[in-house]
Amino acid sequence: RDAHSRYFQLATAGLDGSPQCRTVVFRGFLGDGDHLLAITDARSQKVAEIERDHRGHAHWYFARSREQFRLQTSLRLWDASGDQAVRTALWAKLSDAGRAQFFWPEPGAPLASGDSLTVTEDPPANFCVIDIEPRYVDYLWLGKIHQRIISERVGSSWQERSVNP
Repeated sequence: RDAHSRYFQLATAGLDGSPQCRTVVFRGFLGDGDHLLAITDARSQKVAEIERDHRGHAHWYFARSREQFRLQTSLRLWDASGDQAVRTALWAKLSDAGRAQFFWPEPGAPLASGDSLTVTEDPPANFCVIDIEPRYVDYLWLGKIHQRIISERVGSSWQERSVNP
């Protein structure tokens, strides 16, 4: 329920092999499954990194409940050639300011003053969805008695085991 709990860190392997980490916004789950969704600009560096190496690592911490999730993931990108129903639904949920950023100049380009933006009702080609599929989850609860559970996907199901925190 806390707005700040919608943010988590997503790490990828940089084009030079170095770790790259950034904060992304949780945009929901894919259907009734366990895939997390985030969005990005297809012109951003993380897209090139994901296209090169689909492995990712997500870290999510909930301060109020004192829960930490570390996820080893497989990342997939959906651009204008991907699942249009999901892209359109996520685009529709964005604020005007959120949509506008996809009409800015390319990420990392010099800022130009006086540029005017035309924002469209349909997602532009550079609006990209990141499908984050957890493969391994390390859950830690930092309550009075710490608890840690490791969950691994085996085929289409999950196996979990409690371990010493």
